[in-house]
Amino acid sequence: MMKTNNEIEQIANDILNKFLKRGGTYKIFDEIMRTENIKFKEVNSTNFNFIGALTKGNNGQVYIMVNSNIDNFGRRNFTIAHELGHYFLSHHLTQNAFYCAEEMIVEEGLWNNPIEQEANYFASCLLMPKEKVKSAFLNILFYSRKAKIKDFLHVKNDYTFGIWKPIKDELTKRYGVSETALRFRLQQLNLAKFEFSN
Repeated sequence: MMKTNNEIEQIANDILNKFLKRGGTYKIFDEIMRTENIKFKEVNSTNFNFIGALTKGNNGQVYIMVNSNIDNFGRRNFTIAHELGHYFLSHHLTQNAFYCAEEMIVEEGLWNNPIEQEANYFASCLLMPKEKVKSAFLNILFYSRKAKIKDFLHVKNDYTFGIWKPIKDELTKRYGVSETALRFRLQQLNLAKFEFSN
């Protein structure tokens, strides 16, 4: 049975309340997996389409596997959070594995498979909790001297891009995510809109 975004966000918040004392969620992945008896393995795969998997061995042991060739720290964290999403959202393992190709773990949340979409949304909520990221974003925006509006940022190829850069630098570091994941989360929360080309 598919879950609503509110249900998924509540599950992510329950995990955060259980494990997170302070700091970014990505710093507690090991503790979460240890407590849940999930083994973590980095796989040196030359198949760049393979990005991550949630598997179950014949003995019932659950594994999260991530391609060790992911060179973006934020992308790696999003992949681990995505696979934890499959686990905590009780997505049943078919053929003992959820194999997730690069196009399935979409930091922008644009995947149309409902199970993958749920895991992507879970990852976004787990890594960037709504109230924390909202508060941090608005605080940085409020103290920006260039920002004319203090509760929403519409980033274009103009002076607003200069406002965005320090916000992006601070929040991607704080939450251990990629710029892509951060932009999507801020748009989900109706805090920002992005219309610029790199």
